[in-house]
Amino acid sequence: MKTKFLYLAALALLVSFTACSKDEPFDTQSPDDQPLILKPYNESGTGSFSYNLASPQTPLLDSVIVTPSRYTKVSWYLNGALVCSETKINQCFPAGYYTLLIEAVTEQGKKTHRSGSVTVKPNAADPYSDEPEGGRHYAPAMTVSMDGANLGKVDKVILSDDPYGENEIYAVEPAYKADNKLTFALPATLDNGKYFVRLTDSDANVYGANSINIYNEAVVLAGYEEFIPGAEWTITGLNLANVAAVKVGDKEIKILTATATDITFTAPEVEEGKYKLSITNKDGSAVSFVTNDGLVTEVQTAVSSETVLWTGPVALDWNADLVNITAAQMADVPVGSTILVYYDVPEAEYHNMRITTPWWGDDLVAQFDVTDATPKPFTFTYDDRCKGIVEMVGSWSIVGFGETINKITYK
Repeated sequence: MKTKFLYLAALALLVSFTACSKDEPFDTQSPDDQPLILKPYNESGTGSFSYNLASPQTPLLDSVIVTPSRYTKVSWYLNGALVCSETKINQCFPAGYYTLLIEAVTEQGKKTHRSGSVTVKPNAADPYSDEPEGGRHYAPAMTVSMDGANLGKVDKVILSDDPYGENEIYAVEPAYKADNKLTFALPATLDNGKYFVRLTDSDANVYGANSINIYNEAVVLAGYEEFIPGAEWTITGLNLANVAAVKVGDKEIKILTATATDITFTAPEVEEGKYKLSITNKDGSAVSFVTNDGLVTEVQTAVSSETVLWTGPVALDWNADLVNITAAQMADVPVGSTILVYYDVPEAEYHNMRITTPWWGDDLVAQFDVTDATPKPFTFTYDDRCKGIVEMVGSWSIVGFGETINKITYK
């Protein structure tokens, strides 16, 4: 009898071990347990995943295994928009780059997630506009300019809160379109947020064009990372006309000029090092900085290693005398130095830049189109070839059209 009892107990134990199927791992765990994402597994241990899809017709196909499986819901988000509420995803998306969040939430509200990205390549003949490094940042009523390919086919631009452009928050015909460029006007009122940019053609086909960020409050976009003590300092952004003061370390500085897109003031005379930087509006509210970590009200800035060669501002109009630096000014610039050209791009018929000499002979940098993707500041290396040209001619110039040159430095 004792032997029979032991046999039945062992059989019951075996059944309990095999009750969990491979599709429901750790199914006997409690609903109060902390959720875990077991798959997809990243060997690097970072919990970050990247999916690269060959075309808009290539599906994002993957699955998630979580525990406790019976009590956990899985959600997939692209740029914050919910696109799937299942453990398995099998969907196609318009061309573009997306941030990805895979979130697992238990019935008790306990959460975990994996983050990553999804890149969908456009078809060769599709209208498409890649997002410039740092993103697209605009305020309502501004004109958006996009560079890309096949943009002459676009009949309508859509801002949407879903990847497919089905919910049209705003739709407008392009103000200007060519094969490689498109512009459109934003409405006077538009809520803060990140919107999917979608393009449609005459057949109502929908194409991806990445995203745009809209701000109704003051935000800083660029120019705050470094400064030259005692020099004029310009910081650019959106909705900055009511900025009152800047604080660098313990020094509060009044603004010299403030417009919708930039503020200018004199940098404090301080020793080399790093300092906390914050900006306030006339009403005392804090101005936000757009960073890789999101919106913050305080950033770190540092004394620059740059030396100023020339200051403006000057609007380019192909006159070689407007932005001109002599060989004498360049005498102390070591070969191999980086020359930095700080500039703005106001609305203009076109935007070209050429770094040459008053002789319009050998160029230091050949003529190029200035686009959203052109680095700000624009930089080039002052090598032996450039030095030889400058010493032979006696100076070098920046010419072109559609840009305002603010400052030239070297480091």
